[in-house]
Amino acid sequence: MVKKYFLSSLAALALGFVVSCDNTTEDPPNQNKNASSTATITGPRILSKINNGSKDLEEYVTNGGMLSQVYIRDAGSVNASLSTVTYTGSAISQIKIQDNATPHATDNLYALSYTNGKLSSFTMDQTIMSSANHSDFTVYYDAGGSLYRIVEKKKVGGSSSYSFYNEMKFTYSAGNIVKLDYVRMLMSGGNPDTSTASTTVYYFDNYDTKVNPYTTLPKEYFMVASTLTQINSYMLSTNNVGKVTMQSPSGPSLTYPKGYVYDSQNYPTSDVNQTIKYLYKAL
Repeated sequence: MVKKYFLSSLAALALGFVVSCDNTTEDPPNQNKNASSTATITGPRILSKINNGSKDLEEYVTNGGMLSQVYIRDAGSVNASLSTVTYTGSAISQIKIQDNATPHATDNLYALSYTNGKLSSFTMDQTIMSSANHSDFTVYYDAGGSLYRIVEKKKVGGSSSYSFYNEMKFTYSAGNIVKLDYVRMLMSGGNPDTSTASTTVYYFDNYDTKVNPYTTLPKEYFMVASTLTQINSYMLSTNNVGKVTMQSPSGPSLTYPKGYVYDSQNYPTSDVNQTIKYLYKAL
């Protein structure tokens, strides 16, 4: 229950970024509203914070231009998580994500592996309420090299057998994720039991032609993080999403509009209401 509460708060936080924004899909009206606290950056930059008034909802700590820590804070509570990023050479080799709850609802350690320089698999060791769980993730790419699927097989409670199968299937258009099918089912005898499958579908629409600030950070971090909060998968896209729709296995679909103000370098600086601020560091 604690785990479910904390993860739902993270999802609510993610949705909070979009629910306050209008559904402006034309670039020119947004582009002409130029109000940036980092407007003086004209060269390379990296996303530093996403701020809502007195609280930094997202904070990306970098060292020498390399991501080292990520703080995600709930807008309406003290709930927060800290991701610590470790490197081998220039490649991310480990990510630890831990919340500030007692006991922890999220306490995940990921170990990343690469093939020909691309993330090809990762593992997760998780301790929840004294229960040791383990997941093996496999990453698949299409013929064009775009992320196609992430498959998770999970063992729970120290078991040597897989109990759960989760699959994220991505659909792209012009470098942007336009659809994500998230399928969950039980496993039996080492095989997915399709009779238990349920699918949540996320649609990402109305992309602009500007720079997605998350592309200034390592995509491997967001590939791993997307397995926790699938609704944030648009962070892996080239441009900025204008509308997010979530269709659960049962119940009506939920749609959340997003809009942006840009600087002269085509980076978002705020939402259209200038409530959410995007802050950058020069490189």
